[in-house]
Amino acid sequence: MSKPDGLILVDTSAWILGLKQNCPEILKKILTEILDKDQVCICGIILLEILQGTRTKKEYHAIYSDLKALHYFEVNQEIWIRASQLGYDLRRKEKTIPSADLLIASIAIYYNLYLLHADQHFEIIKQISDLKTRSVN
Repeated sequence: MSKPDGLILVDTSAWILGLKQNCPEILKKILTEILDKDQVCICGIILLEILQGTRTKKEYHAIYSDLKALHYFEVNQEIWIRASQLGYDLRRKEKTIPSADLLIASIAIYYNLYLLHADQHFEIIKQISDLKTRSVN
């Protein structure tokens, strides 16, 4: 798959903060910059998490219209296996991470993407993997 260099997978946690009226200035600056540079990407599980949280049909369609313009990455069997291995390894260290976060991290690792997030689960995953992150906490 051909992709531009420097793509950033923006996790649901960062999108939720970014969509708030009182969005932290640093996140607003980062999102504006990477959106302007066409560096933002998304995947199915993030799309699902964001859209299921919308309040109205109008909001759903407006957000979906914006998100479908982003680079999109599919999940394959290798990504699912990587996610299950990460979960297995972390449980051996007495860390239980939500499956969605394991999947998102595995997508970022597989496609060599940076992950922008506001969820400490990714920093835990990063400790035992090749996950590249930027936390906005």
